[in-house]
Amino acid sequence: MDRMMPVAFLEPAAPIALPRAAHSFDVEALIFDDALADRPIDGTTFLNRRLFNDSLLVMHRGKVVHESYRDGMTVADHHLQHSTTKSLTTLLIAQAIDERRMDPNAPFCDYVAELRAVPAWRGVTLQHVLDMAAGLAYVEDYADRDGVYYAYARAVGYYPATDAESIGARRWLIEGMGAQTHAPGVYFNYSSPLTNGLMMAAEAAFGEPVLPLIERRLFQRAGAESVGWFNTDRFGFPIAEGQLSLTLRDFARWASLVVNAGRNLAGEQVVPASFIDGLCAPNPAAHGAFAAAGRTERFPRGHYRNQFWVIDPALRQLAMLGIHGQFAWFDLRAELMIVGHGSFPVATSPLLTAAQQELWRRIAAALR
Repeated sequence: MDRMMPVAFLEPAAPIALPRAAHSFDVEALIFDDALADRPIDGTTFLNRRLFNDSLLVMHRGKVVHESYRDGMTVADHHLQHSTTKSLTTLLIAQAIDERRMDPNAPFCDYVAELRAVPAWRGVTLQHVLDMAAGLAYVEDYADRDGVYYAYARAVGYYPATDAESIGARRWLIEGMGAQTHAPGVYFNYSSPLTNGLMMAAEAAFGEPVLPLIERRLFQRAGAESVGWFNTDRFGFPIAEGQLSLTLRDFARWASLVVNAGRNLAGEQVVPASFIDGLCAPNPAAHGAFAAAGRTERFPRGHYRNQFWVIDPALRQLAMLGIHGQFAWFDLRAELMIVGHGSFPVATSPLLTAAQQELWRRIAAALR
């Protein structure tokens, strides 16, 4: 992705070594249930032919117990994070709220002033945007090439576009999300452009461009060791909903802020622990919005909160998820984190969801 779109580079500062367990854990030695053939399947076949996994890292009780690469990926390679980028970058909003630069109950237009002129945004708060419950018309359909998602994708530079189409993330948010379908807060509608809006809001709250903020406050403090790649639109604004590329190890470092209650691997508090704890707090309103959108078939007890998929609040299990098989899954009670990159042939699929959940379940059971 460093050659397909404009790219900005996140520079590491003081790398933090990944702690290693004395004994490694062989994921490929596990036997999995195969949702496709309804029979047991060996770990190697499962990772390669069901998950189409490219890299996998397991951290348990603060130490790496497994790290592996496949399908040509190596330890030095970067992989597109897709929508795990949403969760990673939104940790910046957690910092802003903790520092009282932002208020989750404030009108979102307080942070993106251009939206004050758009009636559909009236009543939409920062929390509504964080929870993808803004009530705005939008359909994230990766199969409909003539749909609104592809209009957005051309606007930010994913695909070749005319100058009239290539209007950038900021203008598309203002012009492309101007109709209301639901009252804010009652209906979950996964809308990638909203995450770009969150980064615009962060710029206003901090008073500086968001890329240096992400680099200084998150990437470097997480202890990254390799340069990160962040694709931008043609105007230089980072596509925070999905266009970050990291090595597996740096993905693990950044994601470990979640499993480690906001602390990096050196013990420094980077993100407020209250933000991490609040992700899994019981939230009937968020669950209701999730259920109203028919999403409980995938995660029956789940909800979406602050750009994270909360799978089971009672079990304190949650995830960052991206199309084609990117994920970071957390069991906070077990101090367990599983991160992976993938190249699943289609963007989303019930088979992919089933395979991911089977992977997390089997590893968690084996490490109890």
